[in-house]
Amino acid sequence: MAEILLVDDDANARRLLGMALELSGHDVVYCDGPDTAAQAMTEQGFDIVLTDLRMEGRDAGLDVVRMAVERQPEASVLLITAYASSETAVAAIKLGAFDYLTKPVSSEELGEAIERALRESASETDREAPVASVDAESLAGVSSLIQRVRERLHRAASSEFTVLITGESGTGKELAARLVHRHSKRASGPFVPVNCGAIPEGLFESELFGHRRGAFTGAESDRPGMIESANGGTLFLDEIGEMPMIMQVKLLRVLQERKVRRVGDELERDVDIRVVAATNRDLHREVQQGNFREDLFFRLNVLPIHMPALRQRPEDIPEIAAQLMRKWGLTENRISPACLKYLQRLPLPGNVRELENLLQRMIALSDGGELDESLLREVCVQPLPQDTISLAMLEAYPDLDAMMEQIEKTMLEQALQQCDGNMTRAAELLGISFRSIRYRMQKLGLKGPDG
Repeated sequence: MAEILLVDDDANARRLLGMALELSGHDVVYCDGPDTAAQAMTEQGFDIVLTDLRMEGRDAGLDVVRMAVERQPEASVLLITAYASSETAVAAIKLGAFDYLTKPVSSEELGEAIERALRESASETDREAPVASVDAESLAGVSSLIQRVRERLHRAASSEFTVLITGESGTGKELAARLVHRHSKRASGPFVPVNCGAIPEGLFESELFGHRRGAFTGAESDRPGMIESANGGTLFLDEIGEMPMIMQVKLLRVLQERKVRRVGDELERDVDIRVVAATNRDLHREVQQGNFREDLFFRLNVLPIHMPALRQRPEDIPEIAAQLMRKWGLTENRISPACLKYLQRLPLPGNVRELENLLQRMIALSDGGELDESLLREVCVQPLPQDTISLAMLEAYPDLDAMMEQIEKTMLEQALQQCDGNMTRAAELLGISFRSIRYRMQKLGLKGPDG
């Protein structure tokens, strides 16, 4: 039995929902909007706050969520909305709501949602072990960008909400997902990675949901899928943007119902999973182009985390390189300072993965000696920045002053490009002051990000 605060400005809906709740043995307090809900929250505590999202008055449903999170921190907030893909519903989840239900809501669906919320609340109370912070050794770097990522990963690990990790290939999305799992309360459970881009479309359902013996040719025994294998832990859906549309529908149902049905089976099995998804695609654009379901996107994008490209944080490259060397059992000071400076100036479109490959090739050719810029030049598939400048300038500018001016201009342009137009970071990369880079840009006729 639970103490439930029911908030809805529709009297008929409020009465029907309240009757269903009372028949299930719950105590219900009825409110017709944020004002009466605020008064009720000051008078007593609740286990569940159940509120309609769309009520008279702007953001009335969100107001109830905010009040509940602030005044009833022990209560689980459930939303009722007519729009499964509503951005407002997602905003409410981000504010701290537990889940949302889509109208029309059946008594069975409502009862299951309340049971899930009460179970989660009870398990949160029982868990006494604190969640460890996401450490810098696991996700190397000193930049403000990576520090913000570590902070967001720590917050994600402290919750049970779905996480969507975005970023280019090689930026460490799977590492981030594993850190969320490792530092969460599910750390003792399994971490099951699924590469959605590597599974043939015809095998997707069987791999994800499992199958019953005889369900299709070759199904010689009952087999659980990856979703069931992740029970009690974390399911990592890598490259979620590659998932076929028909599977997106079925995954959405799993996220809503927390039940899975194997191929060829009539039995539905309960699953207790936390989903972390990752993609290098722009899912906003994929939704607009009709390649990805909007309702699934909103279900996944509850806690978004973006992994920055390595060219956006070149100051992290020395620490990442040192971490890789330690991982391989080598001394980190084997990389010369000049070599590190060249690495910081390379575009590295493959990000950390490309940096790792470069270092491995250099180690293989080094005969145990220092990894210097000449060795980097040998293994690098593209000319080093200084080579590009010097050879081109010697041929095109016989006048020394003109050549030096062009070299300065080229270096400024490259630094700004690597720092995405951020003049402060470009100045740091070049080892000059902000005032100096601004003066040099004005002298050479270069435009800043604001024109």
